This record gives sequence, structure tokens and C-alpha cells, in this order.
Amino acid sequence: MDGVSFELMYGEICGLVGPNGAGKSTLIKLIMGIEPRNDGEIVFGDDENAIVGYVPERPTFFEDLTAFYNLYYIARLNNLPEPEEISRKMLAEFGLEQRGDDILRTFSKGMKQRLAIARALIHSPKLLVMDEPFSGLDPSMVMELRGHLKRLWGTGLTVLVSSHDLNEIDQVCDSIVFIKSGKIIKKEGFERVDGNVTLQLTVLNPGKNVTNALSGHNIVSVSPDGRTIAIVALRTEVPGILKKVIDSGGQVLESKLVQRKAEDMYADVFLRTETVK
Repeated sequence: MDGVSFELMYGEICGLVGPNGAGKSTLIKLIMGIEPRNDGEIVFGDDENAIVGYVPERPTFFEDLTAFYNLYYIARLNNLPEPEEISRKMLAEFGLEQRGDDILRTFSKGMKQRLAIARALIHSPKLLVMDEPFSGLDPSMVMELRGHLKRLWGTGLTVLVSSHDLNEIDQVCDSIVFIKSGKIIKKEGFERVDGNVTLQLTVLNPGKNVTNALSGHNIVSVSPDGRTIAIVALRTEVPGILKKVIDSGGQVLESKLVQRKAEDMYADVFLRTETVK
């Protein structure tokens, strides 16, 4: 790592993204204390003893014990009150209550991933760190895991998730930290840096009047049939743009703000920068 520094806000879900060998897993191991740090520190606001949960890329368990006893062991290790009750509660929360008394070696990878998250959250951490949680999962398991992560929104839990799957980063993260060769390139939220948004309009009857109404605005794309129009503008300008289209006789079938894609952000940070060089 080379002078790595970034900040996560309370309740933020942040993706850690970079090419192979960028240092994602190493950074996570440094955060977790698995790898020794030569310098620097990790600060958790005003809480010097903040609890951290960790889901490694390849979680390991006591394969000859049941799911319940795998959680019960962690609950007892952390001196949690009522460890049996909290273990059963976590099994139910992650849809494993029917398999709680089954031996771990009979579990699928997706079920083990659910158990790994339950184990990481059993002691109510302030920060959850996940290393490539979507790796090797089939589509149904990915959708299931995505649902679990989305349920963490608004709970106050801060999450750092490393992944190569930019589509999943799109769907579960508020921001992205880009890393390459052990250096943090930048941290960026999904809102445009310049404060603009992309408004996508679908108009039933596009024509000269609608075109004239939108003249002067930054139209970035128009579909071949002319009905879907993308405009970059300040968020505060959106109501006025819609009013102009309607006042011109345009029948708006759909309007939505299009979030920047993680893939576009990745290309801006890595691919386009490298092309310029």
C-alpha cells in the first residue's frame, strides 16, 4: 500500500474497485489486522473500540458442526448475552432456520455465504467489511445476497465491499473507492461530480415543438425514433424542463433520473485515463 487514505461516512455502503492485483484484498487485510501495518492508523470516529465484522472471500467454518453451533461459538467468543437466542435469531434473519441443526459440510456455497454474513453481524458491528462476496455464486444466489445487502441500507451500519462485479456495485453501493497498484486513485459517489444529473424523457409525440422547447439544454442522446431523450442538467432545472415539454404539447410517458453506472465511472478512472497516456 502507498499512502492509502479514504473516509467512509456513517451508514455508507462503499464499493472497493480496481483491476486484478490493485491491492483490494491486501487493503482489507490491513484494515482487519490480518496483515501488519508499517505505518498509519484506522480511525472509527470517536469510538476507539468500534467493532468490525468481516466476510472473507473464502469463508471457513467448523465443517463438522451445525450452522447453529458455528454461530453459537462466535456468540460465546464475543461474550454476547443470551448467545443461544441471538444465534437462532441470526439463522432466521438469513433464512437458515430450517437448516440450523444441519452439519455445515452439507451446505451449498450460497448458504455458507449467508451464514458468513450472519456470523459477521452477530456482534452488532459498526463496520462490515466484505471481500468479493459475489464471487462464484450463481445468479439466484447473487440476487439473494444483493437483497440482504440492500436491507442494510438505513440501518446505520457502514459497509465496505470489494467486488469485480460492477453491476452489483451499481445496485448496492452509495459510493466507490478506486484503487490501483496499492494507491487510492479517487473516491466518488454516484452523483455527477459537477452536480448535474441525467434526465431521461420518453415522449409519445416528439416533434419540432418539443425540440424547440428543449433547445438550449444539454441533450446528450436521442433514440432513433426520437421518443427517448437524455438531458444533462442541474437537479433544480428538472421540473422546469418537464414543464417546457408539457407546455409545448409533448405527452410525457416516462421521466427518470439516470444514475451514473459503475462501469462508466470505472472507464473514466482507468481505461480512458490510460488511453490518454
